[in-house]
Amino acid sequence: MRGSLGGAAPQGSVFAQDDLGADATGDDDGDTEDDGNAEDAAASDPARDTDAGEETEPLSEAGRVRPVQPFAERLRAVARRAATGGGGTLVNDIYDGDTQRDAPQGIRVGSFLLYPELFTGLGWTDNRSGDTSGSSGLLYRIAPTLRAQSDWSRHSLGVNFRGSFTGYPDSTVDADPSATLDALLRLDVSDRTEVEVSARYGLSLEDSGSAEATGGGRDIHELGGGLALRRSVGLVGAELRGEVDSTVYTGGNTTAANRERDNALFSATLRLDGNTGASLQPFAEASLLTRRYFERCTDPSLCADRDSKGYALRAGIAFDAGGKISGDISAGWRSETLDDARLERLEGLTVDGSLIWSPSRLTTVTATLATDLAPSTLSGTPGSLLYSGDLRIAHGFTDALSGEIGVGLSRRDYAGIRLIEDEASATAALTWALTSSVAVQGRYTFRRFSSTTPGAGYSENAIEGGLRFRH
Repeated sequence: MRGSLGGAAPQGSVFAQDDLGADATGDDDGDTEDDGNAEDAAASDPARDTDAGEETEPLSEAGRVRPVQPFAERLRAVARRAATGGGGTLVNDIYDGDTQRDAPQGIRVGSFLLYPELFTGLGWTDNRSGDTSGSSGLLYRIAPTLRAQSDWSRHSLGVNFRGSFTGYPDSTVDADPSATLDALLRLDVSDRTEVEVSARYGLSLEDSGSAEATGGGRDIHELGGGLALRRSVGLVGAELRGEVDSTVYTGGNTTAANRERDNALFSATLRLDGNTGASLQPFAEASLLTRRYFERCTDPSLCADRDSKGYALRAGIAFDAGGKISGDISAGWRSETLDDARLERLEGLTVDGSLIWSPSRLTTVTATLATDLAPSTLSGTPGSLLYSGDLRIAHGFTDALSGEIGVGLSRRDYAGIRLIEDEASATAALTWALTSSVAVQGRYTFRRFSSTTPGAGYSENAIEGGLRFRH
């Protein structure tokens, strides 16, 4: 089972009592007043709009296995990605996909608000090892979350940690750990100028069916940081951003194979936004890229020098129709030229997009499209192009009951060789708040991995349920 029920701290959502239907309106006056107070608290909390720089995680990502990103966290990430001029917050009446009866109150520590959360549950999967020979059996999961948000009159700092540990009792299958840690410091230099400092760590698992996993790492560690300067002058917003993203592989059967894959990507990006104030606003980006491997190739007869230099260009439109529907769509081209002339360029068309749609105060729809270029140490290929897309819908049935469904597709296509890996995913979840701090959660997850490599495909069905505690 690779899905997670871990939640996240709130973000300015409002649960409209009028939208609960006839049954809800028949409640006593005391309940109605409580719901109204909850709405006022959610709308007035100054720390709720502080994001931690979270990134969207595709529901399906061929070659990578990680828990389902909590809907509220995904919503923050999509809002940040779609906002013009970088960074952004959701309007207060966008439903964040979570129950309101147990909405976290937070713990004040100095000028920060802390939102702790813990999920513990049991489940069953028909493929514990996540491969072609996996067997069925029980699983247990422990998933802590801690979010810290500053409550400052100026500047902001957000930190979000989400972890998950899945074990398989009475089995020789290794446990599945995962974690993400995001931090974002935003400095308001002036009314028109912002500086952002970001950091991120991620731990995920490499799909055992992936061609990359042969004799190599099982755990993927990603560590990154960035510095951005953003300024708005009249109708033009400009952002200059520098980032470093390193990837390290551990575990598996061959330590040497892991070291050969460890690398870091350095990028410098200039983005221009048309701040016209209209519902449609154009933007364009240009990036310079440099990739360096930690272990250098010293003998061309035995290895390939996979260090590279490249660029990325893209242009698109961000849209915002009154806060109820917003997003962006863009297309571009990315190219990386490897130092070893025997390997062809890693390049291709990039298509990226995001959508947040609130058809009612109790329903939120999010969708993403993403393109990524990933290096490879497989013989004969410089790397792969990964195209992914997903759709997730959350609905609040009452203030104590919420549900979610989602589907995702992805395709990884390797350049220079005939190798394609596909993945399809689906998930459905329900949350029922028992008290102001305890909720019952259940989730079903389906994954199907297929590859042009014979015998690599497999599927997995899993279901789990447990208790969520938060303050």
